[in-house]
Amino acid sequence: MTQKQLHHTVHHPSQPAPVAVRAGLAAASAWSLFLFVMSVLWGLGIVGAPLAGSEDGAFTSAIASLPISVMTGVVGFVALLSFVLSAVPLTVARVRERLHEPSAVRALGVVALAITAVVTVFFTDTLLLAYLGYALSLQFPPIPAPVIWQAIMLIGPLLWLVVWAVAERSRRAGLRSNSDRHPAGDAGSVDGSAVPEGSGSTAVSTSAKLAVAVAVVVPGFYALTRILWALGIPIGLSQGLFDEGQRVGLWHSGLALALAAVAGILLTLGLVQKWGERLPAWLGPLGGRRVPITLATIPATVVSLAIFTGGVGLVRTAFSGMPEVFADSWWATIGPTLLFPVWAVALGWATFAYRERRLTAEARN
Repeated sequence: MTQKQLHHTVHHPSQPAPVAVRAGLAAASAWSLFLFVMSVLWGLGIVGAPLAGSEDGAFTSAIASLPISVMTGVVGFVALLSFVLSAVPLTVARVRERLHEPSAVRALGVVALAITAVVTVFFTDTLLLAYLGYALSLQFPPIPAPVIWQAIMLIGPLLWLVVWAVAERSRRAGLRSNSDRHPAGDAGSVDGSAVPEGSGSTAVSTSAKLAVAVAVVVPGFYALTRILWALGIPIGLSQGLFDEGQRVGLWHSGLALALAAVAGILLTLGLVQKWGERLPAWLGPLGGRRVPITLATIPATVVSLAIFTGGVGLVRTAFSGMPEVFADSWWATIGPTLLFPVWAVALGWATFAYRERRLTAEARN
């Protein structure tokens, strides 16, 4: 069977869209419609907008400096565009039946990345990252409304990324299924190239190793400084700042965040280690079980989004005017946070490479 025939067989227009893809698009439509309605209510002043203001816990995102009417208009436009792009494949049969095709999957990827970029860079700031850090370090302060709204806003990008991932996986599964039915042509591969049989895993790419290295070094430096401060070693701090932090218990809170970062580092290493694919034997009854791909990739994606949106906010805050108290210790206090966007991108790429490696390994078995 030729590659052209294989493509036509797998991506025949009569093939329905996967249920998971349709469910994801429906969820994205619901999120978009809800955010659009809220933007209208905020713009009309019927409901107070949590996107601006100087009170504690208020947004400091890139759009927060805009007038309420303009700001809510931007949010509403993005939400409406997201609604249209998610609703069309659900309601137009001709589009829905072509969601298996590579061009459709690529289009979903473009939409997912574009919405993710807009929401994380312009709509959100450091709040969600801060409260995620508190939760991971087992600290649970009261959650202000803007933090809840940031979480709601990031649900949309997450849904679009999941839709893209599921559509891509479904496309590969279709190719693999067709290959099994027609082994004479391109058997054993999801992309037409021959692969060895009986392989349980694939090699970790150099780019994945580099991404994990970055995603370990950046939070590692952050954690190291906070641990040293908690131990009474004021590396990078003026004596006055260190004494004030001790007085208010700041370094003990920092220690909790540092330990959460260390836990994240260990989980990140699993993206390139064998135990990240199959649980180690010392876990008892769970030992030897394969790690579900979604169990590793969805939390890592959520954390990547939170780190990126928070990191961009921290960079924006730092360059808008650094507090004088940090002037002599910026490299230890603020410096590590300026690399958070790089950390997020590295973690995102490592997660993507992990998923690709696991899917390729599944295709060989």
